[in-house]
Amino acid sequence: MGKGRKVLSDDHARALIKQAVGIVFGDQQTEAEATAEIDAIEAAHVKASRKTKRTRPPPA
Repeated sequence: MGKGRKVLSDDHARALIKQAVGIVFGDQQTEAEATAEIDAIEAAHVKASRKTKRTRPPPA
């Protein structure tokens, strides 16, 4: 997960709980669904927080 965020959204927390329940009860389908949800939430967060790279003008 890398550095991660300090505060999780409600959807992210719900998906993490769903994943944990899938792991505890051995339900691979539920665990896989939750993992996909977590990946989508994290990808959306990274995409939203990514800064554009500034380019320097070439030296004159």
